[in-house]
Amino acid sequence: MVLDVLQKLWYVSAQIDRGPTMDPSFLLAFPLLLALSTPCSACICKLQHPQTFYCTSDVVVIADILGPGKDTKTKRGLQVNVTQILKAPGKNLRIQNIYSPLKFEDCGYELRTNFQSQLLIAGYLRRGKLHFTRCHLVYFWYRLTTEQRLGFQAAYRMGCSCQVQPCIGCWRPCPEPDLTECVWKQRDCDYSIWAGNQSMFSMCIPSASGHCEWARVPNNYRQQTPFPPSSSVPAAVKII
Repeated sequence: MVLDVLQKLWYVSAQIDRGPTMDPSFLLAFPLLLALSTPCSACICKLQHPQTFYCTSDVVVIADILGPGKDTKTKRGLQVNVTQILKAPGKNLRIQNIYSPLKFEDCGYELRTNFQSQLLIAGYLRRGKLHFTRCHLVYFWYRLTTEQRLGFQAAYRMGCSCQVQPCIGCWRPCPEPDLTECVWKQRDCDYSIWAGNQSMFSMCIPSASGHCEWARVPNNYRQQTPFPPSSSVPAAVKII
C-alpha cells in the first residue's frame, strides 16, 4: 500500500515543471510515507513541552536510581529512592517498583550507571505500578530552569485544561490556536531540545477571558509537593 502511494507521488511529481524548489506539501508527505514503511517496532519519540509531560503523566517523581531491580518477561525493573512526589493520583501512593520495556527498540530505558541521582521521572500507572519508556520524561532535576522546577512542583497543574500545540510549519505562519490551545514556537522549528522563553520559563494557562494563553511562571510559587516518609522503602521506578 505504501509502495503504491509512493509510486503515485513519484508519477505526480514527474509531471510537475521542475523549478528551483519542490512543493512543500510533497516534501512533508514523502518522509512521512517512508516512516510508515519502516518496522513498527522502531522507537521514535517527539519532544513535548514540559507542561505537556506533566499533564499527560499519571505520576511524576524525583528519584535516585539505586540500580537494577527485578525484571519481568517483558519489563526491566529499576530500584529507586523516591525523594519527592510531584504528581500522583492519591496521597497514599507507595511506589515500590518502576518498569520499562526490556528491548531498546521498544523504547526501553537503559541504565548506563548503577546509580543516578535526582532524576525527574514521569510515567503511567498500570495495576498500581509505575511504567515509563524513553518517550516519557527522564531528566536531571538540576538541569531544569527555576521556572521549570516551579512548574513541575505547582504551576503546570493550573494549565492541564489547555493544550500546547507545536508550530511545525516553518514555511508558513503558525495556525491560530483554538480557545483551549497555546501555539508552542521554537526557533527554526527545532523541537529536538527545549529552547526559548515558552519552553524554559512559561506555562499555558486559562486567562481571565477564558482563552488559554502563555504566561511566565511566577517565582513566588511555593513548593507544594509532599515528601515520602523517611521510613518508606526505596521504590523501584521505571524509567523511560
